[in-house]
Amino acid sequence: MHWFESQLAQLDTLADDYLSAQRQPAADIVNVSEVTRLKRAAFIDAVQALVDKVVKIKGVSACAAYHDGLILAQSAEASNMDAFGAIIQETIRAAQHGETSLDLGEIEQIVIVGAVNKLAMLSVGPIILCISSPKGVNLASVLSQAK
Repeated sequence: MHWFESQLAQLDTLADDYLSAQRQPAADIVNVSEVTRLKRAAFIDAVQALVDKVVKIKGVSACAAYHDGLILAQSAEASNMDAFGAIIQETIRAAQHGETSLDLGEIEQIVIVGAVNKLAMLSVGPIILCISSPKGVNLASVLSQAK
């Protein structure tokens, strides 16, 4: 497993921990709320850390993470976050319509390639991680070589 895959696996684990904490019985609401808050914070901190690392990779223009179209984490280099969010929301919605009818299963990734740039959208737990790069960059290659 290369660097980026291991980072995504860690995020998946943190997301599962957070979602499990949300499902705890509320017998001791104070402790359950605190555990949930800590798990959520750990997940969000890890998402921001990954976004910060990914944007430093040569060939990556911007990186951001969204939940239901709302920004959760972003790189300083990303200038049009609202446009990213809108594109992600609409693209994921359209893909989910084809999910069942095309027998694709749960959507894991979508890549939109334009004449100049491309945008990769990856499902990670409850978020969509977006990576923008120039069209000619092989994202799989640069992400697998990063450390």
